[in-house]
Amino acid sequence: MKELRLGLAGLGHGETLIQANRPEHEDIPIRVTTLCDTDPERLRAAGDQHGIQNLTTNFSELIARDDIDIVGIYTPGPLHAAQVLQALDGGKHVMMTKAMAYTMQEAESLVEAVDRTGLVLLITQTLRGRHDLMDAKRVCDSGALGELFMAEASYNHDLRTVYQRTPWRVSMPQDLLLGGACHPIDCLRWFMGDIIEVHCYGIRSGIAPEYPQEDNFVINVKFANGKIGHINAFHGIVDPPGVPMNGFAVYGMKGTIRDGVMRFDPENGIPERTYTAEYRADASAIRGHKSEMAIMLRHMADCVINGASPWVGVRDGASVVSTGLACWESIRTGQVIKVRNKF
Repeated sequence: MKELRLGLAGLGHGETLIQANRPEHEDIPIRVTTLCDTDPERLRAAGDQHGIQNLTTNFSELIARDDIDIVGIYTPGPLHAAQVLQALDGGKHVMMTKAMAYTMQEAESLVEAVDRTGLVLLITQTLRGRHDLMDAKRVCDSGALGELFMAEASYNHDLRTVYQRTPWRVSMPQDLLLGGACHPIDCLRWFMGDIIEVHCYGIRSGIAPEYPQEDNFVINVKFANGKIGHINAFHGIVDPPGVPMNGFAVYGMKGTIRDGVMRFDPENGIPERTYTAEYRADASAIRGHKSEMAIMLRHMADCVINGASPWVGVRDGASVVSTGLACWESIRTGQVIKVRNKF
């Protein structure tokens, strides 16, 4: 099988991609061969730790290399759209962290670039790689839960220590709808389809006084099939005890799934049953994203080598961006806002 060469930009969360070079992941046909970061000390340390000799602090130099097939973009969110466009125009496939873009114009530009180049763009929404959520999706797709009529998702994450490690989130700042609430937004779209309407309230808690805008959001959504859903994205909080970082529930006519626990109504003489999926990701696994990113690396290779469709491709990413932008408009106006899904 062809081995793909990946140039990695951003050594924060992006460093999880370097696990592709480890012996236990030799089945992943991707090797990280070049590193790029604006911090020279971090760059040298990562190169020494992982035995990677090709190092640069210049993103343009990374894109200009002719010995990489894929660029991993794990840089601050406001930089993403321009960097993705540069990578695609340079003939590189792209796997990237969220947010795909910060404006509608940026999203449109990325859709045009992917269509024009025919290259792969994968947004590595990590919830798509959670085993418990993949199991829940299989159950829903099988029809065992019956018709789905409602779903809810939450993202509870006190970001104060994250701001200390990654101060760009305050200085740029990070948009916590496009770069935080995007996780539950994408998760609900995965299970329920396009979101066509949103109503959103947002508040700046002040718990992290240095963060300049809203950091907690309550979102009600309507899907294209007429069903409804709800999202909580709380980032300006003290982490609540006993509450998962990423909560999820889906409600069907025959049963309910909440956070990996499934309950089914009696049917055809089979009594009610409640059981737990075998995989329950603990907090450290969720925070680190290593297992999810290993799955994403395998999927990226499948997209590039075999032509598989990205789980979260450019149009899915654009719809997530569109949903987040509609939420901002709802906060400003107090109105229910239509969401654009055609790109």
